[in-house]
Amino acid sequence: MDAHKLCSVINIRTVLLLLFILFSTAFYSQDKARRRSIDSLGNIIKDKNVYADKGSKEILRLCTEIYYQSKEINYNKGMLQAILKMSEVYMNERNYELSLKKISEGKVLSGKENDNVALSSFLLGEGMIYSEMGYTKKSRYALQQSLELADKLPSQDLHVKKAAVYRSMARNIRQEGNVNHYDSILIYLNKGYSESKKMNYNFSYKPLYLSSFAMDMAKEYFRTDKISESEKYLNDFQIYMKNERDRSEFIYYYLLKGNIENKKKNYNTALEYFDQSRQIVNEYKIYTNALEDIYSGQAEAYRMLQDYKNEAVYSTKAKKITDSISSSEKKILNTIVANGDTVKCQKENLNYSYWLFILPCLLGVGGTAYIFFRKSRDEEENEYIRNAENELPVEEYNISFEEAISPQEKERQELEIEDLKELIELVHNNDKSFHLKFHEHFPLFNQQLLTINSQLSHSDLEYCALIKLKFDTKEIAKYKNVSTSSVFSKKYRIRKKLDISTNANIYTWMFNIG
Repeated sequence: MDAHKLCSVINIRTVLLLLFILFSTAFYSQDKARRRSIDSLGNIIKDKNVYADKGSKEILRLCTEIYYQSKEINYNKGMLQAILKMSEVYMNERNYELSLKKISEGKVLSGKENDNVALSSFLLGEGMIYSEMGYTKKSRYALQQSLELADKLPSQDLHVKKAAVYRSMARNIRQEGNVNHYDSILIYLNKGYSESKKMNYNFSYKPLYLSSFAMDMAKEYFRTDKISESEKYLNDFQIYMKNERDRSEFIYYYLLKGNIENKKKNYNTALEYFDQSRQIVNEYKIYTNALEDIYSGQAEAYRMLQDYKNEAVYSTKAKKITDSISSSEKKILNTIVANGDTVKCQKENLNYSYWLFILPCLLGVGGTAYIFFRKSRDEEENEYIRNAENELPVEEYNISFEEAISPQEKERQELEIEDLKELIELVHNNDKSFHLKFHEHFPLFNQQLLTINSQLSHSDLEYCALIKLKFDTKEIAKYKNVSTSSVFSKKYRIRKKLDISTNANIYTWMFNIG
C-alpha cells in the first residue's frame, strides 16, 4: 500500500473514531442530563411536606413520570424511587392490591440492584399491609426480613428502618387482639422510640418519627384507660410537630382528643375535636379510613347527649365506611397503574432534519420485518392452537395435595387442602378477589415469574395463577369472560414470555413455580 492510500485509510479511521467519540459523548451527556432531571423530580416526592404541597393524585402523577422516564434510559434508581412512593400512596389510601403489586415489582428490581435499603423498605411496606389486613404471620415474616436487612445498612438508614419495623411489629401484636400482649406492644414502641432518638439531629424526618411514636404510645395508654399517660404523650406529639408544615398527622391527634373527651363525658368538646379531625381529612385527602373512627366517636357523643337523630346519621356513615373497607380489601383490580395513571414522558428535542431523512428508511425496513415476523408468529400460534387441546388434562380438584406436590415444593410453605378449595371456589363464583387471595397463599409465585420476565402484565400473572391451579381452557374462558381461542392465544404468548418449551406441559411447569 502506497503512502497516499495509507494516509487515506488513516484519515477515514480517524474520522470514524472522532465521530464515535462525538456521538458517545453526546449520548452520555444527554443521559446524564436526564438523570439529573429525574433526580430533581425524585427530590420533590421525597420531601416530607409533599402530601401537604402536592396531594396524593399529583404525587402519583409525578411518580409515574419518574418511572417511565427512568425506564426509558434504564435508570433503576429512579424507578425504585417511584415504585416505593407509589406503594406508600396506595397503602395510605388502603388500596392494598395496587400497593402489593408495586411492592412485588420493587422487590424484584431492588434484588437485581442489590439495593438493601430499598428492599428493606419494600419488605416493611409488605409487612404493614399484611398486618392491617389481619395476616399477622405473613406480616411478621416480612418484618423480620426487613429487620435482618436493616442490620446491614449504614447507621442512619439502620435507625430509620429499625424504628419503622418496631412500630409495625407493635401494630401486628395489637391486630391479634391478645390483651396479655399489652406489655409487648409497649416494649416494641419504646424500642422504636429509642431508635428515633438516635437519628441524626439534622435528619428532616426525625420529628415525624418521634411524633408518630408519641402518638402510638398515647393510643396504647388510652386503650388501657390510662388517660393521664395518654394526654402526656399527646403533649409530646404537639411539641415534636410544632415546626412541621404538614398537619395531616393531626387527624389522629384530634381523633384521640375527641375520644378522651368522650371518656371524660365532655361530649360537646369531643364533637369539636372530631370535627377538626374530619376537616383535616377533607383537606389532605389522606388517611380517609380514620373517618370510620371519627364518625363512630361522633355517634357515641350524640348518643350520650340523647341526640338520637344525629347518632343514627353518624352510625350509618361509620357502617358504610366499614363495609366499603371490607369490600375494598377483597376487590382485585385488573389494570396496572400504568394503564390508568400514565403520564406521557417528556421527550428530548430531536434533530428533525436527520429523522426526516432516516425515518422513511427505518419504516420500510421495520414494516417488512414486522410483516415477516407476524406471518411467522401467526403460523406458529395457529399450530399451537390446533394442538392445544392435547395438553395435559386437568386433574380433579379433590386430589391429594400431598401426592401432587413436588419434593421441592414440600420444603416451602405447606398449604392446607381447604386453602386450595377456597381459591377454586373464588374462581367458580367469578370473585375478582381471587388473585389477591392467590398471592396470599403463594407469595413467591408472582415474584419468581417476574424474575424470569419483568414485563409480565397483571393479566398474564392472573392467567398463570389459574393454570397453576389446573383450570382448563373452558373454565379460564368462563372466569375471564373471553373466548376459548383467546385463552389459547394467551397461553401461547405466556409460553413465549416465559420461554417455556413447546414440548413442556405448561400446567406441570406452572405447578413447580412458587
